[in-house]
Amino acid sequence: RSDRTIACWGNNSDGQADAPSGQFTTITAGDGHTCALRSDRTIACWGNNSDGQAEAPSGQFTTITAGDRHSCALRNGGTAICWGDNYWGQADAPSGQFTTITTGPTHTCALRSDGTATCWGNNSDGQADAPSGHFTAITAGGYHACALRSDRTIACWGDRWVTDAPSGQFTAIAAGGEVPEYDGSNTWMCGLRRDGSVLCWGDLSVRLP
Repeated sequence: RSDRTIACWGNNSDGQADAPSGQFTTITAGDGHTCALRSDRTIACWGNNSDGQAEAPSGQFTTITAGDRHSCALRNGGTAICWGDNYWGQADAPSGQFTTITTGPTHTCALRSDGTATCWGNNSDGQADAPSGHFTAITAGGYHACALRSDRTIACWGDRWVTDAPSGQFTAIAAGGEVPEYDGSNTWMCGLRRDGSVLCWGDLSVRLP
């Protein structure tokens, strides 16, 4: 809200919509849990804690992101920390300094301070095989990830539905994930072109109401 308090709604089977009181600057939702950065840069998480994904670490942070059953954050100095489910190694954050971090369901990607990309965790579809180059933004989806190169073109890797990224220049990208109610990949990406128009690609066969 404009006063920095949080309002949540929807499925509350695990208490993921029971937002705490206080003032916050950033919020992120996983699969059954929610995390947010307080105004003092500490983390608060609530909801499903079956794998420790709601047990936020202490300290001060600049950004936070939630996957299915794990979460990650960047400390003030740019180092990464992850917690929760680590079956695929998605919570084994590498050393170094980062500027951006993003979580898929079972993998995690981040941009290092030199602009290169690195990913870790589930690599069943190559979603953890980040390409070389320099990037300004990165986003992780169900079984894929995409990033904006320094020249504003898009590079994608992982699930075959999204790896054929469109040509052109973009200012922002967002990754979709699998739709659990349907079989198949159902994986997609969307990008914002420089002229403000939106382009989406991938498996767009599913149209939800």
